[in-house]
Amino acid sequence: MPMCDRLRPRILTLTDDQGTRSELRRQLADMFQEADAHSTALLNVIVRLMPEELQQHLQLIGEGDGGVPDGYMDTLPRVPKKRLAEGDNCAICCCGYLEDEYPLVVELPNCGHTFDLQCVSVWLSRSTTCPMCRSDVLVRKPEIDGSAAELEEDWGMYG
Repeated sequence: MPMCDRLRPRILTLTDDQGTRSELRRQLADMFQEADAHSTALLNVIVRLMPEELQQHLQLIGEGDGGVPDGYMDTLPRVPKKRLAEGDNCAICCCGYLEDEYPLVVELPNCGHTFDLQCVSVWLSRSTTCPMCRSDVLVRKPEIDGSAAELEEDWGMYG
């Protein structure tokens, strides 16, 4: 009898206490030892090990509209290495930008927050908001016509 068939009834009937978590971890370790095509049973065990809040969060993410359109990441402005300081790091992975010899750092258009391209690509594949301030990256900020504002200020000064 395949391992996933042997474990499935036990996985579905377990309650959520400390002994159960230990048993689920043991089952997970057993499945990794006998790594065949047990992906469904393995996923069931992993999901059962997750705290309920995380499971709910993953469900919400799955129900979302998704992330940015294909090709959006290519349009993000790259931050040149000379503009990066020694203490600057990615808020997603917490790694320093300058730890990499050739850092790929991008700046989000509305808020100016910077991230490793790889990190923010994963985030934006699922969401259209900045991971830091939650501003929508697809909504363009209205550009202020500086010339009209300056004319008004000048008029007020001399008028």
